[in-house]
Amino acid sequence: MGFVLVLLVTLPAHAAATRTKPPLPKIVLVGDSISGGYGPLVAKRLEGKAVIVRPPSSGGDSTVVLQNLEAWLVREKPAVVHLNCGLHDLKLSKETKQHQVGLAQYEANLRRIVARLQRETGTAFIFANTTPIIDERHAQRGAGFDRVEADVRRYNAVAAAVMREAGVPVHDLHWVVEQAGTATLLGKDGTHYGPAGYERLAEAVADTVMRAWLVLNYTSTTPPPEPSAELAARYRKAEAERDATVPAFYRNLPVGTLALPKDAAAWQQQRPAVHRAVVDTLGDFPARPAPQKVRVVSRELRRGYTLERVAIDNGESNDISALLLVPEKRQTPAPAILWLHSSTPDKNQLITVTGGMEPLGEAMVRAGYVVLAPDACWYGDRAENLPGGAVETYQRGDGESARTVQDRYLKLNLVLGRTLWGVFVRDDRIALDYLASRPEVDAKRIGATGMSMGSTRAWWLAAVDDRVAATVGVACLTRYQNLIAHGNLRGHGLYYFSYGLLKHFDTEGVLALIAPRPFLALTGDLDYGSPVDGIRVLEEKVGQVYAAVGAPDRFKSIIYPNEGHVYTARMRQEMLAWFERWLLPPR
Repeated sequence: MGFVLVLLVTLPAHAAATRTKPPLPKIVLVGDSISGGYGPLVAKRLEGKAVIVRPPSSGGDSTVVLQNLEAWLVREKPAVVHLNCGLHDLKLSKETKQHQVGLAQYEANLRRIVARLQRETGTAFIFANTTPIIDERHAQRGAGFDRVEADVRRYNAVAAAVMREAGVPVHDLHWVVEQAGTATLLGKDGTHYGPAGYERLAEAVADTVMRAWLVLNYTSTTPPPEPSAELAARYRKAEAERDATVPAFYRNLPVGTLALPKDAAAWQQQRPAVHRAVVDTLGDFPARPAPQKVRVVSRELRRGYTLERVAIDNGESNDISALLLVPEKRQTPAPAILWLHSSTPDKNQLITVTGGMEPLGEAMVRAGYVVLAPDACWYGDRAENLPGGAVETYQRGDGESARTVQDRYLKLNLVLGRTLWGVFVRDDRIALDYLASRPEVDAKRIGATGMSMGSTRAWWLAAVDDRVAATVGVACLTRYQNLIAHGNLRGHGLYYFSYGLLKHFDTEGVLALIAPRPFLALTGDLDYGSPVDGIRVLEEKVGQVYAAVGAPDRFKSIIYPNEGHVYTARMRQEMLAWFERWLLPPR
């Protein structure tokens, strides 16, 4: 059989003239008549982002899919395959009392389908389970066969077991319909959907297939560079040359000083003023939404955990898109980690192979943590919701679009009396509100971590919000006086600065607020955005605060010789060990 090309849309002429857009990924949707209902709507949602192709007719049962696998899937060479079969398999003949494809044969067919598709190494494969049936409505069709919800659940359970064994994500469309309201979304025949139902399914499918593409596209098997004495020598030489060009005034700026407390009582008295000063540097913001409004856009069953893509209302018409990972094996309630992405990727890096290492999110859920990864204000699914509209959409890896977005957001927030960094911190607090509210989570055992921009997000969040029980920052431990003295302001984007912090103190004032809660910093001594002489000052001053409050063992800074702005396997091990020490109970 051939394929129907549903959609192929390129950039508008004015955008194409300024940017070379990479080829659009091809995404194949195979399924039954339900897929035929949501398929065109998925294509519409992904206009300009993907090429959506479907078989010219319903995919039918698993036997039909298996027979047509080469023509439908393999020869198309898609980036992503979203496949469903089951609704036809479980048809029960009124005459023979037999299913169209028995459960054992259904399982065998699925195993053969998976085995064939997994030989296509450049393709991401997602299996979508069968959507609900309303028995009473279906019975009124008067057809020569029946379908019942009990069979839907049996066939879905078999499919889930096969896919789990193979490591294939299961798109839980059955759950999506149930959460939205089965009786409301399903039509009179108890099987198919009205417009609202197909739109809801299309939203979930579009979200899931694009996430699969992004994870596939940004998978990196190249490990970080090894420490290098030669690289260190070049770095020091370049640093000295830059230092010589910085005018004396900028090397000796008039800045405030944090008074270091002598003991816990002195810090208890001093801390409220320090906290107020830190919060005030972020600007004036409305209160965080309460109660929260949160939607689960899609849900996937993965090996060892469930993934939910959620949209959290931030009160400013810019929902925070986030991934929530809930481990199957966990304590009740479980410890949790708020993982905050850096300035290049988005939330999906949490489930992406990076530097040849296992996805960090999967390492965390295997250790028993519930994990939430929110997008910062112009990243991921928030990329098109900008002051200038979609024409200024942020595109990952495009430096010009990143500069444009920061420019627009900075201007907007300045006239509103607030900082761009304050937007980040407020959104992260809203994400923390949601994580703490989840029934699976022990709100007293929530950690925060990230790398680069995500590191700074983590320790700022811990400074202003005492609900963060433990923190790990990887890279970007920046002391601003030292950054400026080395002429390195260009080492960070416009988002990275708050208003008037140096009138009061430097970064040590922010970090001091975390005490006595555990804080671990992991930084290479060749990190351009975190001059090592500044880290040494922070170690001394913050260490004194922790000692004063009687918790010297809860602050630790590791500086890695001859390492740059990297996240190595050793750093990952230190991070996981720190959270195990402070968030997990003794074994």
